[in-house]
Amino acid sequence: MPSPDFKRTDRLSDLIKVEISKILSFEVKDPRIQGITVLRVELSPDMKKSYIYFSAENSFNETEKSEVQDGLERAKGFIRSRLSKQLNLRRTPEIYFEEEDLLSQV
Repeated sequence: MPSPDFKRTDRLSDLIKVEISKILSFEVKDPRIQGITVLRVELSPDMKKSYIYFSAENSFNETEKSEVQDGLERAKGFIRSRLSKQLNLRRTPEIYFEEEDLLSQV
């Protein structure tokens, strides 16, 4: 029986966050996106879209923000296919990457 405290989208968001972090750390070889941090994942209510919020602020590489975004866009298909295999979902949500500035939240 599912927990009444959490919706399915919340549980799936947490799983997606963990898996995408693993994929970015160990499987994606693009040097532009090495060292980025996945902060949170939000799913649309119909679970067709996932918004992945990331930060490159604490990254160890000196890559421009636009290059990081380009690297993520190029790797999006690979990330989505690996996510589909890892989570074994009927439909894998479409992925949208958005940068979140950590310094503006403090």
